[in-house]
Amino acid sequence: MTTTPAPAPHASAPAPRRRGRVVALVAGGAAPVLLLAALAQGCGSSAGGAVLSETAYREHLRHTREAGENAVRSLGVDPDSVIKRRETANASCKDDLGVDPDGVTRDRPTVDWTPGFASGAAYTAAVDTLRKEWSARGLTVEDLPAPAGGEPGAGLPGVRTKDDRGIELSLRPDRYDGEPTLTADGGCVRHQGYLTDW
Repeated sequence: MTTTPAPAPHASAPAPRRRGRVVALVAGGAAPVLLLAALAQGCGSSAGGAVLSETAYREHLRHTREAGENAVRSLGVDPDSVIKRRETANASCKDDLGVDPDGVTRDRPTVDWTPGFASGAAYTAAVDTLRKEWSARGLTVEDLPAPAGGEPGAGLPGVRTKDDRGIELSLRPDRYDGEPTLTADGGCVRHQGYLTDW
């Protein structure tokens, strides 16, 4: 008759504890690696792409303005009569890490128009007009939900697209005063020189 020796008491008890230590060590070692990877990705995206010459940047400004003007005209309105603001500064378009060389500036050219709709129905018709026009041009159109009750522009949905030059066009309520606003946003651009007007 063969007898099997009884297992040593608690022989397998330390294994889960060791496994826990291994997992903790691996996780602890992975955290700095993941942090470095995220920082590298952030630095890469902060580089901002190619640097436009001053001439090319002025062209980009013109294209941004014209894209918006064409959208305003498609609503039967003269863009010069309803311009709200034209700006290039934007808090999200800065060289916070100092990666840009001397003479390089970051700007976000943006133009806003306020066509002044007589009613909510007129505004909704304008949104439909832009959606159809942009879709007919083969652009991807995104419907924007209306701000919630109590917020500026509550109940007024919007519409947005990017044209073939990467300029974002949108019609939606202004987030501060709720006024329906058509915006042409040229995006954050690195360029030579320091332009003060456009």
